Amino acid sequence: MTALEQVDSVLTLSANRFAGRDISLDTLIYDIADSPLLKGGVFLAAYWWLWFEVDRNGVHTQRRDVVVALLGGTVAAIASRVLQLSLPFHLRPLHTPGLGMHMPLSVDTVTLNDFSSFPSDHAVLFFALCVPLWKRSRWLGVAAFLWTALVICLPRLYLGYHWTSDVIAGAAIGIILMLVLCRLIGATGLPDKVLRFSATHPPVFYAIAWLLTLEVAVLFADLRHFLLDTAHIARALV
Repeated sequence: MTALEQVDSVLTLSANRFAGRDISLDTLIYDIADSPLLKGGVFLAAYWWLWFEVDRNGVHTQRRDVVVALLGGTVAAIASRVLQLSLPFHLRPLHTPGLGMHMPLSVDTVTLNDFSSFPSDHAVLFFALCVPLWKRSRWLGVAAFLWTALVICLPRLYLGYHWTSDVIAGAAIGIILMLVLCRLIGATGLPDKVLRFSATHPPVFYAIAWLLTLEVAVLFADLRHFLLDTAHIARALV
């Protein structure tokens, strides 16, 4: 084990040290980690707020930035999944023998055992979504970063879903990706086309926007499951 791996193990075990002692605490942490409301729900509520925010003249000044951010977040979510599938498989702390993890009383031992832990897709997406909020307001950005670190990522360390390095790498990937994507997407005419569509076809636009933000809030879990089911059926037929 290298020095970096030792540090990673120490930090990960530190976040997990209170697990396995009290079923109420473990269940609470599990429910927080598993809650779409506390993860994507809070972030997407912030973006809907920005969408309807107006300046002193009653003008919606944030809508283009919201479109860019959500498009960038969608790309970041896809990129995190591609990285998890293409990089060498990384065993989660929960399934690492001899590590000394305290098994949370609320977690099934086979949880996520088929998915590589690196990088943390939660860290990639939600740290990415922090960037536009930071650009909008420093206090809002700080609140978003703290929420992501403490409410979204720390419980996943506690439960043994991720190594500390998974989260740090995911945060770095998400932030860098969003900075690049905001510049690239913002330089195209796509956000303006979306805004024109929202003005000319509001019923259709808001139906699509609601579905998109719902999927972003749950990290496209439904879509991923349907794609996996389709792949399994296709392999069985072949």
